[in-house]
Amino acid sequence: MSLKKDTRPKTISDHEGTIILKLLKLLGNEIIEWVEALFRFMPGRLGDGARRLWLKKRFRMSGKMSCSTGCEFFGAENISFKGLVGIGANGFFSARGGSIQIGDNSFFNRDVHINADIGGRIIIGENCLIGPKVIMRTATHRFEKKEVNIKDQGHQSADIVIEDDCWISANAVILCGVHVGRGAIVGAGAVVTKDIPSMAIAVGVPAKVRKYRGDQSIL
Repeated sequence: MSLKKDTRPKTISDHEGTIILKLLKLLGNEIIEWVEALFRFMPGRLGDGARRLWLKKRFRMSGKMSCSTGCEFFGAENISFKGLVGIGANGFFSARGGSIQIGDNSFFNRDVHINADIGGRIIIGENCLIGPKVIMRTATHRFEKKEVNIKDQGHQSADIVIEDDCWISANAVILCGVHVGRGAIVGAGAVVTKDIPSMAIAVGVPAKVRKYRGDQSIL
């Protein structure tokens, strides 16, 4: 007695379908990584225009954002640039666990590190100047338990807010939970651990207010 060959189309199980979807998502992410790597290092006006067009589709809001070569963006769907924003070479922006909001007419010098990966928000107002190699990070390591390795204790996060018309000078570090008031200036190399009032000039490690704008005395 001969057995008839089953000619019915095979169906994909739920498990196989899940695997296929994961592979397609992984492939899609890899393609995005390759495209961004290509655009990241394209020089000249052509490169700037290509990056602007590509990133406009990636960000929550991009306005008239322009970035130089070597910039990296992670969690782009959680990043907003409102109006005209300029970013120098090798800028790093990451918001995979939090969000980043940048106001109109604010500019970043080269090699900045703006990180809201673990949670929290980084909000930078309008008309701000962010100097080269400035670091802003919304998270810090927990270390209360002496019997547990620091790397195993997780993080705590809090918002960073920079109001309008602020100047954050080169190599300054802004830690989580800090609020910098309107028109304030943070000196080069300062480490900001506490709030800075409006129109204040803060310098040092940790940063302390030394004077206010309009005061003619020497720091």
